[in-house]
Amino acid sequence: MSRQDAQTDRWLEISVELPSEFAEPVTHLFSRYSDERVFVSQSGDWDADEVGPDYTPTDDVTVFCYLKIDDTVKTRKGMIEIGLRLMSELADVSPHQERVVTADEWSNQTFPTIRVGNRIVISPSALDHEMPDEPPTDDVHVYLSPGLAFGTGNHPTTRLCLNQIVAEADSGDLSGSRILDVGCGSGVLSIVALKMGASEAWCVDIDETAVRAVRDNLIMSGVSENSHVVEGSIPNPDLPNIKFDYVFANITSRVLIDLAEPIVGHAKSGGVILVSGIMNEQIETVEEAFLNAGPLSITDTKQEGDWMMLRMIKTSDS
Repeated sequence: MSRQDAQTDRWLEISVELPSEFAEPVTHLFSRYSDERVFVSQSGDWDADEVGPDYTPTDDVTVFCYLKIDDTVKTRKGMIEIGLRLMSELADVSPHQERVVTADEWSNQTFPTIRVGNRIVISPSALDHEMPDEPPTDDVHVYLSPGLAFGTGNHPTTRLCLNQIVAEADSGDLSGSRILDVGCGSGVLSIVALKMGASEAWCVDIDETAVRAVRDNLIMSGVSENSHVVEGSIPNPDLPNIKFDYVFANITSRVLIDLAEPIVGHAKSGGVILVSGIMNEQIETVEEAFLNAGPLSITDTKQEGDWMMLRMIKTSDS
């Protein structure tokens, strides 16, 4: 698709304001029907570093999702409206708002620079701006275009993965590794992994917008020479016939369950699989799907709020 064609893309923005304790189920609802195009805006002082398992936000939040306008949008919008009506019986949920957003309008939006953990700094940028200089610090700096491909690091599922990637790097296991990033979104996981020692990354996403955005993000963050971007899902004929040291998949439980077998199949013996996007009540179902998909062991689980991440090791190639 050409850049000119991309500018004709339109999305239906649906937003709802509600108490913060209901943000996670609404985020899950929106994620399911918008292919992960979800953004949470919280009023008041909020620092990603302070958000952990014991963090309890007190302000109302607004959750946004973006449905690409195509022949499925009416059905997906209807399912979201049903979910919001059911939720309104349990919480003081304001009527949802809708508007149509064009690619041009979205490209003029931005997000604040954020810090994830004590090592990663994520900032907005764009290829048509002057390329940012790498600041003279030990931080890992990531530059993302503010487009309709989400994964800025503000969502718990992304933070869980990023912090685990830092842990893998600190242990020395990430050095020289080859990575497969399934449902890569903005590419932030691959960018951080490459900056922290991985040798190559293959980024895969079904969304054309994400594919365009991740290519820009890889260039802006200075890791494009060590990365490859593939449109589609897995298995995929455009992927090399190799096994990967790491497989990342920060998507949804439903998609993780559907892709459990190819995710495990793409990891080498002894390879690490990180999967996130799992709400805590779905963790047992996701674990069962992966344990049935191939020879592996679950070595760790991490949780932030209602969201969980699994770290697994493939135990053999059989």
